[in-house]
Amino acid sequence: MPSRSRGLRVFRRSDATDLADTKVMSRPVMDPVPDRAVLAEVGAATGYVTQVLFGDPEQGGMSLIRLWYPPAYALPRHSHDVDCLYYVVAGEAHLGNQIVAAGDGFYVPANAPYAYSAGPEGVEVLEFRATSSFGIRVTESSERWAQLAAIAREHREDWAAKTATAR
Repeated sequence: MPSRSRGLRVFRRSDATDLADTKVMSRPVMDPVPDRAVLAEVGAATGYVTQVLFGDPEQGGMSLIRLWYPPAYALPRHSHDVDCLYYVVAGEAHLGNQIVAAGDGFYVPANAPYAYSAGPEGVEVLEFRATSSFGIRVTESSERWAQLAAIAREHREDWAAKTATAR
């Protein structure tokens, strides 16, 4: 358990908690709400890792989240209610026609919609915020949801195999 003092705090990847098991991010607001079957298919696609390395909504302060996505994994268009700073540790993130490689990063201001996909070798990203809790709003089109479901179907087995080694 991390110290509650105002001094130095060490955190370890081995102690990271899955983002879904914390109160760091609120439940997604979907606008428009996607078809349930398509959403289930996209959501059923294992093959990614989202870990809270640092941050506690009860204590306030900053948060640091580690994201790992396998090759071709695509996130839906979404926004957060706080500024986000991303650093690519390994692989590539594809943002439209921009490729953000290891050692590079990108900044997304609060409420600015964006999406990205993992490059051919996947991507590992660190996500920094000046707050320990934040919200998410997903604003993807129904056509794009169908594309995300097709991508998930195509890669599901490969993604599941790669996820075990990414933790």
